[in-house]
Amino acid sequence: MNAGIIASRYAKALLKFVRETGNGRNVYSQACRLVSCMEEVVKFREYLENQNEIGLDRKIELAEAALDGPLSMEMRRFIALVCERRRMNCFLRILYVFVEEYRKENGIKVGKLTVAIPAEDLKERMEKAVQEKEGGVVHVEMEVDPKIIGGFIFEMDGKRMDASVEGRIARIRRHLVEKNNRIV
Repeated sequence: MNAGIIASRYAKALLKFVRETGNGRNVYSQACRLVSCMEEVVKFREYLENQNEIGLDRKIELAEAALDGPLSMEMRRFIALVCERRRMNCFLRILYVFVEEYRKENGIKVGKLTVAIPAEDLKERMEKAVQEKEGGVVHVEMEVDPKIIGGFIFEMDGKRMDASVEGRIARIRRHLVEKNNRIV
């Protein structure tokens, strides 16, 4: 069966379960942190997705260690279900779909802020500004990229605001090239 279909079905089942229990926010938060950990630490992902060598109890311990705290009852039961059905190889994809569906259902928008150096105050100001303009809940994920030299790049809903030094230099370079091409 197609892994995308499997992920979608399991994610929708988890979404329905958290609706019934009323603990969606906590499960969503844990799913986001697990996704982040699985993307950053390949060995962690491999251990969780491994079907044979590592048992359920050890997988739960690893997930709790990654979260620095206990798993919610819903996430614990969900991991047990996915292990039992031998679908752990799709676990990251399931979490991706769950996070996306939860965001859609709850009107959560996510933006990406790229900065040259960490700037938590800028992140908070961007969240507040977008919430005032768009309404709803906004989460801004910050990424540090020294290549942009200074300023920031903000992306959300397919729109991009480039206020970086690198972007400004590129615009100036493009303008000079266009101007020189007309002269020749």
